[in-house]
Amino acid sequence: MTVTNKPVKPANVPVMDFEAIHASVGNERKKYLRQLDEAWSHHGAIYVINHSIGTETLEEAFAWCKKFFDLPLAVKNSVHIPPDVSKHFQGWTGTGEAISSQGVWDPDEIERLRKEMPTELKEAMELQDPCGTYPPGAPDLNLVEQHLPGYLGFLKKWFAACYKQSLQNMRLVCEILGMEDLDYIGKKFAPRHMSTHSTWNYFLGQPVSQLARGSANRLNAHTDYCQFTMLFQDMVGGLELHDYEEDIYRPVPPIKGAVIIQVGDLLEKQTNGRWRSALHRVTAPSQYMYEGSAGDDDELVQRYSLVFFGHLNLDEMIEPLPGCEKPGKWSTLEWKDRMTAGQWLARRVALEYERKKTAATVM
Repeated sequence: MTVTNKPVKPANVPVMDFEAIHASVGNERKKYLRQLDEAWSHHGAIYVINHSIGTETLEEAFAWCKKFFDLPLAVKNSVHIPPDVSKHFQGWTGTGEAISSQGVWDPDEIERLRKEMPTELKEAMELQDPCGTYPPGAPDLNLVEQHLPGYLGFLKKWFAACYKQSLQNMRLVCEILGMEDLDYIGKKFAPRHMSTHSTWNYFLGQPVSQLARGSANRLNAHTDYCQFTMLFQDMVGGLELHDYEEDIYRPVPPIKGAVIIQVGDLLEKQTNGRWRSALHRVTAPSQYMYEGSAGDDDELVQRYSLVFFGHLNLDEMIEPLPGCEKPGKWSTLEWKDRMTAGQWLARRVALEYERKKTAATVM
């Protein structure tokens, strides 16, 4: 395979050691907090090593992820995401059923993109907290448990571990912003109030040449709807972050065991533009996309990723946090001035999953 794309340096995303941060005091702690502040302002993302989730839990999660996507199609279809996904944001979706976009609010335009853009070649499993209580109509994950004993038990473990780390993230946010109450944000982030969500992704194997040429796609450029995203990659690669200064996308290579913590739309809005919602996409691994490594048109590259979204309680209004009254320089997405977190979530997921008739009802 011949790759003509110009070489691109990886994104300069800093690597932060959370054990070191939590053990720090005095001037050392101020230095760490300043580094976090600068990274979330400039990149909207950081790598985190030595986080609380742990290597063993991560390895389990990737194993369960692969087991799920290896299930027969009939089993996955039994927990297919409902048509009214903005009300029941749980279930499996197949290739081409969703479309990621950025700043497109018109359902007619979304339908045009569905027809004209390369299909996103991935399957996804959208998951709500298994301990939560939700309206009738969501897929019953016991149907998966029948084929994968232990699946629901692990989901409870996964959500608990990710929620614990998310609370640590939120406490750091409060500390950076100078709040006296370091649990100010965490109090509005209840795991059983639909404020936590996880997406497991399986990017299908395909010729890498198609990805490098742009004739096929994995995940379109987009920002995430939440406060914080915690992204766990396998070692295949393909994640890219937009560099606004150069107006190019830069690879974000995987680091084994690390989590990438990205600022989402809600937190950009809550910090009044102090921090930037990270614009990112998934394409071919960088060694094929930019580095000119030899490859075969028939070479297939599968990829798995695990994503955890921390979200405000749905009835909370989206408004600036204490200490963020002064507008910052970022405004990645424009939206209505007054909106609850639930209204924002419904708007985003409807455009991604629902077709024109239902998507129009939440605008």
